[in-house]
Amino acid sequence: MDVSLGALRERLLEMRAWDSSGSTFDKRVRSALNVALDRLSGDVPEALVPDEEHIVLNKDTVSGDHNLAINYYTDDRMLKITDTAGVNLGNASVNAKAATWYSSTFKSDGTWDGIMHLEVKDTAGTWHRRQSREWWVDGEVVYVSIDRPWPNTNTLMTFRIYQPEFFVSDDVMRILEPMRLYDNTRQQVWAIDTAGAYRQDMVDFQGESTGRPYRFYRSRHFQVQAPRRAALARFHLKWNGPWQQGKFSFVYTYVWGKKDDEWQQSPMGTNDPVWESAPSPVSNEVDHDSLSSVGKAINIQMTNIDQMTGFGVTGTTRRSHSGFRLRIYVARTDVKEFGGTATGYNNVEKSGVYYFLTEIDPEDVTPDASYTWDGSVVPDYYRPLKHSTGYYAYKPYPHQDARYEIDMRVLRLPPKFIDDQDTAPIQRDSVPALLELSLYYLCLQDGVDQNGAQMHLRRYEELAKKYRLNYATPGRIVEPVPLGGHSGRSRYGVFSTSDT
Repeated sequence: MDVSLGALRERLLEMRAWDSSGSTFDKRVRSALNVALDRLSGDVPEALVPDEEHIVLNKDTVSGDHNLAINYYTDDRMLKITDTAGVNLGNASVNAKAATWYSSTFKSDGTWDGIMHLEVKDTAGTWHRRQSREWWVDGEVVYVSIDRPWPNTNTLMTFRIYQPEFFVSDDVMRILEPMRLYDNTRQQVWAIDTAGAYRQDMVDFQGESTGRPYRFYRSRHFQVQAPRRAALARFHLKWNGPWQQGKFSFVYTYVWGKKDDEWQQSPMGTNDPVWESAPSPVSNEVDHDSLSSVGKAINIQMTNIDQMTGFGVTGTTRRSHSGFRLRIYVARTDVKEFGGTATGYNNVEKSGVYYFLTEIDPEDVTPDASYTWDGSVVPDYYRPLKHSTGYYAYKPYPHQDARYEIDMRVLRLPPKFIDDQDTAPIQRDSVPALLELSLYYLCLQDGVDQNGAQMHLRRYEELAKKYRLNYATPGRIVEPVPLGGHSGRSRYGVFSTSDT
C-alpha cells in the first residue's frame, strides 16, 4: 500500500468524489493530513512504526580520586581545573593522577557541554551545584563556563563532575520498554513513574547510590529558545562548487552539546547536538540568475548568541564560550544549469526542503556571526530540518558507576508531509483511520459540510478503538518487574519421555 502524500490525497479525493482544484486545495489536503497524522500519533501510538535510539551515560569524576581541584578564575561565569597543588593540567609538572585524567577522561570536544554538571564544595564546607556550559583548553589550562555566577573567589576546592540525566531526540514521544545496556550482560532497564521514583528515594545525591542502572524515569523538560531574527543572505566573493548555483534561502538554529555516540553521526559525518532550538524565520531568497550574482558566493549573517547571553564581552576569558553554536540549513528551489559539467552537481533536487549545511561558533568565523558559502560544502541529505518542541530528560537508577551505552526502541513523532513522495511512518492497516480523520479536518476547513465532518470523526473513533484493541496490550497487563530489575528466568529442567 502506497502511503505517500500523493497517494493519500488521491484516495481522499476518491472517497468524497472530489476533484483537485489546484495548488490551493492540494495545500489544504496536505495540512489536513499533517494535523490528522499528529492526532493519530497521540491517540493510537501503536500505529507508528518503531525506531531505534542510542544514548551514553558518562562516569563521574570525583576530584579526590584523581588529585584534582577546581578554582575561581577572574570571572564569575567560569572555573579552572588544576591538580591539588594548583598546577595546570597541561603543565609537565602536574600530578600523575591528574595528568592521566586529563589525557584519558576529560573531553573538550563538545560531548561534555551542558550534559555534565558540577557539585563543588567551597572552603566553608558549602556545596554549590552548577550546570556546565562549555569545556575547553587554552594552552595548558582547562576551563569550564557555568550556567550561573560563582559566589566566591575560593581556590583548590573539591568537586564532582557528573551526568545526572540523559536526553533522547526531540521527536521521541515514547520509549518502548525495556532499554538494554550494550555490554556482555545485556541488562534490561525498565521504566518507573516519576512519583514512584521519588517515593522510593531513587534520586542521586552526591553520588551516594551508584551501580549498573536497571530503572529509569522521566524528569524535566528543556527547550532552547529559538532565534527571532531571520538570517540576511547576500552575494560575496567567488563561488567554487561543486554544489551548483541556483536559488536558495536559509534558516538557522541554536545548538548546544554534542552526542557522544557514533550512532549520532550521519553518513555524511554530521555530529548531532544534544539540544537544538526551533528554526529562525526564513531569510531572504538569493538567486544566481541575476546578472550581478553569477559566480558569487553567499554570505549568511545571523544573530550572535554569545553576545546575547553575556559571553561576547571583549577582553574576558569566557568570550565565545557560551556553549551555543549556530547551525545553518539551506533550501534550494532552482538550479542554475551549466550543461552538466564534470565539476558541477547539476542533477540535484530543488524541493525547497531545508537540509543541514554547516555549524559554526558565533565568534570563530567573524565577529558578526556570519558564514560565507561558496558551494564547496554539500548540504547533508540525511539531516533535514526538524522543528524542535523541546526535550525530555530521563534519570537512571542507580546512578551510573561507569560509562554505559544504552539501546532502546522508541516511537517518534512522524515528520510532516511536504512533497508528494513523502511517506508516513505508520502501520499500513492504520491508513483507513488516518484517512477518516483527514476528511474530518477537511470538512471542518470547508465550513459547510459539518454533518460530514461528524460522520468521518465517528468512523475514525471506531477504527482507532478497533486498532487499539487489536494491537495494544489487553487491559494494560504487563510483565511484573521486581524492584531489583529482571533476573534470568528459571527453567524446570529438561523434559523427557520414557517408554518403560
